[in-house]
Amino acid sequence: MSVFQPFEVFIMIIQSFLLKERLTFTKQCISSDHAVHEAQHLQLVQGQGVVPLQGTSESELLLSEAACSLADVVHHRGKLPETEVRAVGAAAATALARVHEAGLVHGDVKPANLLLSHGGELWLADFDASVVADGRPLLRYSPSRTGPDALARFDTDIAALVVTLVELATGFLIDPVTSWGIGDLRRLGCSTALSTELSLILQSSAASDVSDDCAQDARNAAAMLTKGGGLLPAPVCRVHSADSTPTVEFTLAQPVVSAASQTPTPTPPKAWQRYLTGLATALRQGQVSNISQASRSS
Repeated sequence: MSVFQPFEVFIMIIQSFLLKERLTFTKQCISSDHAVHEAQHLQLVQGQGVVPLQGTSESELLLSEAACSLADVVHHRGKLPETEVRAVGAAAATALARVHEAGLVHGDVKPANLLLSHGGELWLADFDASVVADGRPLLRYSPSRTGPDALARFDTDIAALVVTLVELATGFLIDPVTSWGIGDLRRLGCSTALSTELSLILQSSAASDVSDDCAQDARNAAAMLTKGGGLLPAPVCRVHSADSTPTVEFTLAQPVVSAASQTPTPTPPKAWQRYLTGLATALRQGQVSNISQASRSS
């Protein structure tokens, strides 16, 4: 039976602490209410494909630390090969199926919220915008990735996933409210097969009825994208990268003032305008006769 010396015990405690610090990440939430909201939804969907929740505090979440996000990968590598795009799509769709089975909409699917773990998994993260799938307008979402009229429906997540996959495959962030056909995706750089499948995924999801299996569209997308897929992208060294489209909470929409209704800002008169104005004033005051006489006498 081995007996640890005090110094060895101290070293083991320090190593354990450092290992825990390396493998956990503390997320600062906007408020304690936001922390409770996100923790409750995370607890409902814990499992494969979702970032593990380790604990909570008043306004913080203790999460398992990831190696990097897909936003980091794209920032360093640019667009990804189709095999990796398909692997990401299949893993993310599987995670969304778990979320949808719980009756929730993630509401903010994008590369920055798809994490690569140290163990080679893909995690869906950032549930601060998640809501119950009640069909109401989303209050929190990422501008340019989700339309302003997006509803708390499962097809909103599927559409955001397609936007993400197109970005990974082509490097272009497409307009989420525009109808993108197979030909459009081909011109952006997607292969014929991937363009066809992404278009079918969008059409099938949009046509689904609320009474259908809530997670079926996500499972179908995962099965479709698995064909021809490869391995997930390798993590890159984590850097101080900023998400270009953060989740924004909209409280009160400001009316858009049209250009026609705006009061024009007066501009100062130019020199020639001042001369003509002075001449017109002189004419009105009867000085023009004096000017004419002076011109004749000369």
